[in-house]
Amino acid sequence: MSLTPDPKNQPAPDGNQPVTVRPGSSMAVIGVFLEVIRQRFTAESGLPWVWHRDIKQGRIAIESAFNEDKDHSNFRPAIFVDRDELIVGRTVIGDAVGQNLQTGLKGFWALSSVPILIECVAAKKGESATLADLVGIFLHASSDLIQSAFAFHDMTPPTVSRTQPYPRDKDQWVTSISFNVQYDVRWTNTPTAPLLQQIITEVMRSGYNSATEYFEIIALTGTADPVG
Repeated sequence: MSLTPDPKNQPAPDGNQPVTVRPGSSMAVIGVFLEVIRQRFTAESGLPWVWHRDIKQGRIAIESAFNEDKDHSNFRPAIFVDRDELIVGRTVIGDAVGQNLQTGLKGFWALSSVPILIECVAAKKGESATLADLVGIFLHASSDLIQSAFAFHDMTPPTVSRTQPYPRDKDQWVTSISFNVQYDVRWTNTPTAPLLQQIITEVMRSGYNSATEYFEIIALTGTADPVG
């Protein structure tokens, strides 16, 4: 099975991407909102919080929650972008949208829904709340443009939570912003018969007494070296 590589119609930037981050993956979606929020806090914004790619030159950290670098994760104030549980919805039977009768290649489509969670962390309660207000209204006001630019199917209005002590650091305050994003996921697959035949051929060549013995060795050791 392979994903259809079409970044222009997926919520991911154009250009070459690592194979571990597919077009439209939740990590790519986090990257989109990370860059969008960073643009709100550039030097040209006139805000007292200026983001800079060099953390030592900036007045605020705006990072993915997956960035575990201490210089960034411990910087205050900070805005962290994370996600909650991703759900792939089914809108058509079997997700199927078409098939090439000559090659057997089948096309599939589904809608992924991912809740985005943004945490605005600061030493002062008011500062945390102010940052969340800025980010929340910015995302809401820009939602149509964001959907258009990155081909999101839908983006719900943001919800800004109450400001409360930060669970990971009781001396800090956090205000959360949450909303859902939907985007298309498309993939293709080819008939599995050649793959299955390849496995059968390996079993026959292995020299084991039975397929059961062969697969038991695979399960126990991770590989089944040919007998003899």
